[in-house]
Amino acid sequence: MRVLILRHGYYPRDPRVRREARALTAAGHQVDVLCLRATGEARRETVDGVGVWRLPLGHRRAGRARYVAEYGAFFLAAAACCTAGRLRRRHRIVQVNTMPDALLFAAAPARLLGARLVLDLHEVMPELYCSKFGVAEDHPLPRLLARMEQAAIRFADAAIAVSEPCRARYVERGAPPERLTVVMNSADPELFRPRAAPPPPSVRPLVVGHGTLAHRYGFDLLLEALALVPEARLEILGEGEARPALERRVRELGLGNRVTLAGFVPLDQIARRLARAHVGVVPNRPDPFTELVVPTKLLEYVALELPAVVAHTRAAAAYFDASMLTWFRPGEPEDLARALRQVLADPAAAAARAERARRRFERRHAWPVMARRYVELLERLAGT
Repeated sequence: MRVLILRHGYYPRDPRVRREARALTAAGHQVDVLCLRATGEARRETVDGVGVWRLPLGHRRAGRARYVAEYGAFFLAAAACCTAGRLRRRHRIVQVNTMPDALLFAAAPARLLGARLVLDLHEVMPELYCSKFGVAEDHPLPRLLARMEQAAIRFADAAIAVSEPCRARYVERGAPPERLTVVMNSADPELFRPRAAPPPPSVRPLVVGHGTLAHRYGFDLLLEALALVPEARLEILGEGEARPALERRVRELGLGNRVTLAGFVPLDQIARRLARAHVGVVPNRPDPFTELVVPTKLLEYVALELPAVVAHTRAAAAYFDASMLTWFRPGEPEDLARALRQVLADPAAAAARAERARRRFERRHAWPVMARRYVELLERLAGT
């Protein structure tokens, strides 16, 4: 089976696409990835057995007009390359990893030529738009995005959701339930495995947060909470448009000697950096998007058996409970500070919760389980 994956992102930097491609090659299938090209990357190369084709386009976080132009250029280039790839390399499956959902239609010519289409929905786009641009769910643009989402799901031969709450939302909007399979963003076991031992007690224990620096992910709330926990220090790994505001907030709160904004860290190094910490935090703000998302950072903490302090959302609560994590009320830095003090005051109890979280979650949702589900879905579609 030969599979082409379209992704408006970078490879192998994108962890989900990387896991999926490796799962397919491990099962004996051939995989090509069509993606963006970062400065210094080769136009074509083979990475761990995966053929990578990079278009001369990059991604930059900006306003709505920039997003439309960027996605439009990638759509046209991907449509041409996808059609040529079907003709020359005979891809049996073309998988489109969103965003945007409309990118699926770039693979329409390949479908006419006999390929089967898979839509991997990385994000719930209407809710993400509301969160990013501060509009209500009944605003015309989120409603338009919801119609595009449903059209893409129905046009695909199969669709993949990243969690049960996301799948339920797609179905609530009209998607056929039988067309949707859940493949979670579970941590890569090659990179994230239980720590050999927790870090030794410290006069100033290390709190860590990582991921995209955006307002919805609440890193500024984490800074405010840290100001109330003077015994702790904080390291934030990641980049994003919120970084200047976070740097400003660090100065305003006088936290310069206790906070490190480490910037971008390659995926292969993140687990080692996280393993040095005493507690990992998911400080997401409450909004329609974060209520549906099971944060990838949380699943990485769980795989490492790193005690986690987590904003209590509907999606996270669908998989975890208070015997596995330490919850706090989202959007409330005072309650986040209370949860941090609780974990730091009793590290043995926090370690027991972390071990319980990994054991219970991985029993049903570890990446090997998800990989098997994913590969079997594509094999059924391809008739192999």
